[in-house]
Amino acid sequence: MIAAGFTARRVQRLRPRIESIVSAALDEMERAGPPADLVQCFALPIPSMVICELLGVPYADRAEFQQRSVIRFDGTRDMRTRMAAEAASLKYMAGLVARKRADPDEALLGTLVREHGEEVDDGELVGIGDLLLLGGHETTANMLALGSLFLLENPEHAEAARDGEHIDEMVEELLRYLSVVQSGVPRVAREDVTLAGQHIRRGERLLCSLPSANHDDALTPEAERFDATRTTGHLAFGHGIHYCIGAPLARLEMRLAYPALLRRFPGLGLAVASDEVAFRPSSVFYGLRELPVTW
Repeated sequence: MIAAGFTARRVQRLRPRIESIVSAALDEMERAGPPADLVQCFALPIPSMVICELLGVPYADRAEFQQRSVIRFDGTRDMRTRMAAEAASLKYMAGLVARKRADPDEALLGTLVREHGEEVDDGELVGIGDLLLLGGHETTANMLALGSLFLLENPEHAEAARDGEHIDEMVEELLRYLSVVQSGVPRVAREDVTLAGQHIRRGERLLCSLPSANHDDALTPEAERFDATRTTGHLAFGHGIHYCIGAPLARLEMRLAYPALLRRFPGLGLAVASDEVAFRPSSVFYGLRELPVTW
């Protein structure tokens, strides 16, 4: 039901709007002038505004929607502030669903109401909207920040990304190499099994490390070496029935955002030493607290 909204054709329809969203973020960054925190002015706002576009959030509400999203997923803030932002976000989503129920548009929530309105209630639609915000914001924001850091530390790859000719391959290798999501949802063994010499009993819980898989030489030769010409796959978006339905949208955001950033600011560089860049203390997502840059 939801996957229909993330087909390659539907995602490509969003391309002009995503290009506009990226351009607007870079315009604001340029107006403010250096130095800047690339997390706050680039990595966080772009996926938030893309989710607004996907869900059909009215333009008048988008600045406030974005502000709540940024606060909610900002691990540097205290939990009470983040929980308040989450409650406000869910309240807003409930109101948005009510509006889509009364007057469904062409955006995802409106489409779900038109095509599956009798199958899902308002609470489920709120949950769908919030799940898309959670999955589409946090992961993509971390990839935009981490990918930017990697490119700034590796000028030869930054030049290739700026050119954009092989940006699809570059994004795939960044996804594999950086592996933002540290693990999938815990699984439970349905039967006794021996895997790579390890005996796993029926009923035992398993937590799979996606970075370990993406850096396994048995799957990817010389896995610790970044190679944008690779053709091997990766598990950044999961696999099989658990594959991320938002993968086409996340890929498109990165394919558009990295070249646009590097073209707009050809002299972009870190404003601090590499070892001074602050990472987020999280066991779920690999990400940055801030990324100071100048140009």
